[in-house]
Amino acid sequence: MTRTTHSERGPLAKKRLYRRLMVGFLLGGVGLGLLLREVLGYPLASEAVYWVGVAGFLAVWQGTSLSLFDERDRALERRASQLTLTLLAPVLAVAASVARVLPRVSDYTVPAAVWPALYGFVGVYALFGVVYLALRYRP
Repeated sequence: MTRTTHSERGPLAKKRLYRRLMVGFLLGGVGLGLLLREVLGYPLASEAVYWVGVAGFLAVWQGTSLSLFDERDRALERRASQLTLTLLAPVLAVAASVARVLPRVSDYTVPAAVWPALYGFVGVYALFGVVYLALRYRP
């Protein structure tokens, strides 16, 4: 059996390369940004590196004529989003209830930093509801 090599990249190989570049830009920007901020103490440089990573991701995504995501990818994203929202809903319900009741039945008070996180979760679900209704009833 003889191996053959092709000097040209097919569309699937290009698609794979561009997707790896996108992920590399994003992970590189986040990773280097965290390293610069948390370890080396350069907060402004870390933000710049982070945004270069985001810009690189967007440049690859929008700069190619290939469709980088197909219906299988979109179905996977839908399933992942639905599962994430389904798993977080009971966590939010229980955490919010415990945070409200705990100070009334014990001497423990929920730290103040928890409330913005809970309201953030509520905001995600509210936004989901608004987007869902907008998509469902759009003309």
